[in-house]
Amino acid sequence: MTGWATKSPVVATGVELPRAVRTGAVESETIDPTWAVRIDELLAVRQLEDDWDGQGTPAPATGVVDSALILALLLRREGVAAPTLVTQGLSGGVHFDWLPGDGRYVELQVTEPQHGFIYVHTPGQAVLEYPISGLGGEVTS
Repeated sequence: MTGWATKSPVVATGVELPRAVRTGAVESETIDPTWAVRIDELLAVRQLEDDWDGQGTPAPATGVVDSALILALLLRREGVAAPTLVTQGLSGGVHFDWLPGDGRYVELQVTEPQHGFIYVHTPGQAVLEYPISGLGGEVTS
């Protein structure tokens, strides 16, 4: 997971996630404090067991949640605003959701270890999809 943890896959393609600060390598006092809550939520997702919802839904795989945790730490370090919501998906993924207040809805889904997708929903426009690949930590578009 070295590439996933040390590269900046989101920033690499110009996909614009909501920002807490303008530049990367932020000082600890400028980090959005909501990140601590979201990381705790991810740690809780990691503790889920199969049938967590009473409907037989499998728990997200440890590798998926670990990739989401690493990505959360990377996004926090890069000055991205904490997501509005972090949840486990019904198909075994982990979802980060942002409602930045400009009418967009931004969703990042970690679907398997070191892989996922960013979806940008803008009213009146087609949904933009950006796959995230852990191979070298690059986002492909």
